[in-house]
Amino acid sequence: MDSRSCGVRLPPSRNASADRRRLAKAVNRTSCERVSIIVGCRPPMVEQLGQYKILDRIGAGGMGDVYRARDTRLGRTVAIKVLSAAVADDPARRERFMREARAAAALSHPNIAALYEIGEDAGELFLAFEYVPGETLRALIGGRPLNPRRAIDLGVQIADALADAHAEGIVHRDIKPDNIIVTPKGNAKILDFGLATWTAGGAERAHAADAATMMATGTGTAIGTIAYMSPEQALGEAVDQRTDIFSLGIVMFEMLTGKPPFSGATATALSLQIVQAPAPAPSSINKSLPKEFDGIVLKALAKSMNQ
Repeated sequence: MDSRSCGVRLPPSRNASADRRRLAKAVNRTSCERVSIIVGCRPPMVEQLGQYKILDRIGAGGMGDVYRARDTRLGRTVAIKVLSAAVADDPARRERFMREARAAAALSHPNIAALYEIGEDAGELFLAFEYVPGETLRALIGGRPLNPRRAIDLGVQIADALADAHAEGIVHRDIKPDNIIVTPKGNAKILDFGLATWTAGGAERAHAADAATMMATGTGTAIGTIAYMSPEQALGEAVDQRTDIFSLGIVMFEMLTGKPPFSGATATALSLQIVQAPAPAPSSINKSLPKEFDGIVLKALAKSMNQ
């Protein structure tokens, strides 16, 4: 099978029975809180946080709510992510929230939503992000293939942003259409670094007190959203930048065909497909797609990391 790192053909290295047992264990321990975008605006639960006047709630999830707000000092619209009071006393959840802030603060790229500030007001811990108008890539795809040129353009933007994150030693670990906003001008923006981790080199640049926690999530637990996990994520193994490449391959496949390459009736069945089943060629699903797209996507979806 082809390696994501160099394209060398490698023999299969995993046993199906062992994979199934490990997958069942890993999936049962999966941490994959999905943020759902709220359709339409909802009344805010708070009126103001620091210098930010809350306008309406635009998203919600297990970690808290996301609001559209007005920066009263600078006169700009921002997105405010507030840590839910229900989990504010949970050290692991609080650390994840802080991890997202540190990862976002380490990055400056036109295809990554910028972090402006981390703050606390009246006991509410919040992050102020660049507000990105547009729709999620999930909504844009809508179960239908995109024009190949548009798909490739968006894929290149996402890949460029990931390359910047990887250069800083940051692995996103949750690349999926829901975490990518496409603006009215056609620009892709990666959101939500809440599951980000640092590779060994990146951890050296991270806050020393957090390095052990970040690296500890590398093995033993499946982290991410199952349908967009890499084989190593599904097995709860250590991850690195190539993990994001595999997830991007799934996103690219979905943009070109309208559906992801792997499916399963249960979480374990889906994970087993990701680990063992070869991805079909995108052109075998979308008959109008030129075959030259197949090689690019299938290389990203190679099972082996060639570690």
